[in-house]
Amino acid sequence: MQSDKTLNRPSIIICTFLHPGYEAKLREIQAGMEEEGVPWSLLTGEELDYIALAHRGAHTSPLGVGVGISPAGMCIHYQKLPERQPLFVLAGEEDVTEWRRFGYNAARLVKGLPFKEKQTDEAGTHLDTTQLYASVREIVLKVLQEFAQGHGEVNTWSKTP
Repeated sequence: MQSDKTLNRPSIIICTFLHPGYEAKLREIQAGMEEEGVPWSLLTGEELDYIALAHRGAHTSPLGVGVGISPAGMCIHYQKLPERQPLFVLAGEEDVTEWRRFGYNAARLVKGLPFKEKQTDEAGTHLDTTQLYASVREIVLKVLQEFAQGHGEVNTWSKTP
């Protein structure tokens, strides 16, 4: 429970449903906000709906910005938006860089700066090293399998004297 004094100071309100793993999400979101220089306050909620939690935070925050965290995902809300139309939603994705980006973007909403977007490659696809590793592994295994079956033999060229 927060004191009224803490909730009245200019800060983004983070509303969280306490669940296993929320501490890691909270730590990354807070780090993103701190790197942008915007303070935050924490409230705990009994609701599982992260959109409702964020909406509550936005209406509690003197800055008008709230973040909701639940086991199902997280959300950034602005007080002037309808409850079911939040600004950003991250449903079920377990990605530490995305959690920190959420903190950056909540702070940037307050500061009026452009939002940080997902890192993308030249084709515009999201860069995910886990996915890249899995793709490379799959290709290498396929090449090795074809080679073992005799489909990938390499022709050697030799000079005849």
